[in-house]
Amino acid sequence: MKKEIGFDEAQELTFSSIVARKTETLGLDRLTDRVLAEDVVSSVDSPSVNASLKDGYAVRSGDLQKAGPESPVFLEMAGSISAGAATRLKVAAGRAIRITTGAPIPQGADAVLAEEFTRLAENRLACYNTAGPGRNILQKGTDIQKGQAVAKKFDRATPPLVGLLATAGLDRATVFKSPVVCVMATGDEVVAPGKPLPEGKLYASNITEICAWLTQHRIDSRVCFARDTEEAVVSTIREQIDHVDLFISSGGIWGSEKDLMLKVLESLDWKGIYHRVRMGPGKAIAFGFLEDKPFFCLPGGPPSNEMAFLQIALPGVLKMRGHQRPRFPVVSARLAETVRGVGHWTQFVHAEVRKEEKALVVVPLQQRSRLQSMAGKNALIRIPEGTEVLDAGTLIEVQLLDTRVLREE
Repeated sequence: MKKEIGFDEAQELTFSSIVARKTETLGLDRLTDRVLAEDVVSSVDSPSVNASLKDGYAVRSGDLQKAGPESPVFLEMAGSISAGAATRLKVAAGRAIRITTGAPIPQGADAVLAEEFTRLAENRLACYNTAGPGRNILQKGTDIQKGQAVAKKFDRATPPLVGLLATAGLDRATVFKSPVVCVMATGDEVVAPGKPLPEGKLYASNITEICAWLTQHRIDSRVCFARDTEEAVVSTIREQIDHVDLFISSGGIWGSEKDLMLKVLESLDWKGIYHRVRMGPGKAIAFGFLEDKPFFCLPGGPPSNEMAFLQIALPGVLKMRGHQRPRFPVVSARLAETVRGVGHWTQFVHAEVRKEEKALVVVPLQQRSRLQSMAGKNALIRIPEGTEVLDAGTLIEVQLLDTRVLREE
């Protein structure tokens, strides 16, 4: 097991170690934000016929070669056709058929004259413009051809992509299955939210926030509590291991005599990948596998717990769901105040991104209460290892935890 590794190496080891394996087939209504587990091929042509791009008249282009604003050509009306209708109507020389957008082109027609270039009087159509072959016609299979790949394995199912799959004749697709995550709190001092709080104890805010993030990503979790004994921790893990795909523990990882997580995991023959990452907060994190299931051990201090989860454990969970290199979106913003790093590790600073005069500004949150600054942030400033200061006024890249600021006016 590697120790005291750099942040970038920790992320790479996490991504390279976790593989998405389980799949499921879902209907289009449940597909959004899921990752496709296989290439998707269209079962139909779209459009399925040559179709009109305009409301107008299906015509023979040769009939209108001499049509113009001052010299209309007159055609006899021979019926009408609407989108979605099947027709046996034919366009003969000197005739036209009324047609709506999306309707199939009737036999004999090779163009559609837009309605604005016509005038209909009784059963005679005055045409004031030409319409060359193919004018205003969308050819069969122009958008999608039957057998064409419309999406690839590992593509994320965005709403537009889901719409494209429907157009391609599909009502479902195979995606990587979301893991069920065991979120385990350790320590005699931790109390479940809502229960009476004895003196000297604290509420389990760490696992509550972790579960909230998982819920936001529509990932199921199972919450459990383990007391500060080896027997209790072992028993809790054994109770959960057949029911979950991944573990996230909170606390018991720093290294004191009451920090039991690594000791317990080693007794269970886990495969440790790394312990301690040069990042702050969150450096005590450990990661490995227990019975082929990823196991993230997070430190118990709230800022360290949160940052280790956001930067390493959550991306690991999403990797198991098929996302290849999951990270928070990054935006460029002007730094409002100077921030200082440590130099020998990667430092993360809570921040708020604001729109000021249509430009993004990032303000470090350096409140007296660490918990209030955690709750008030919508972004994180990353100070890379080897960098000791980022000066005010500098344009920097910022991790955006909440993208609503980009939509605000």
